[in-house]
Amino acid sequence: MEQAQSLLLNELAFVRCPDPQKNIFIYEWLKYLDRILTLTKKSDLKNSQQKLVEQLNARIVPNGCSHPTRLLLGRCIAKLFSVADASHLFETINLCNDALKDPSVLLQVKL
Repeated sequence: MEQAQSLLLNELAFVRCPDPQKNIFIYEWLKYLDRILTLTKKSDLKNSQQKLVEQLNARIVPNGCSHPTRLLLGRCIAKLFSVADASHLFETINLCNDALKDPSVLLQVKL
């Protein structure tokens, strides 16, 4: 899982990862991201923030996302916007609100 140790999700390694290990791959990446975001400076996040927000937002309503992964996801999103620029904050909030309002989404997978 050392391929998951980057600020951005290594999408190529994620695609190559076998299906049963994809949830673990995401969890390990989020766990690393949770630790590193508090140590990261705003200037270091500036170049990769847009892509990081997109990657985190894509994980908000995935199929089969476990409760610990959703907790880490929420923590990472909160830390990202507290450390970096909050320009995409309302987009993320609206995405979360839409996920909560969507009746087709099971109660288990809601944030």
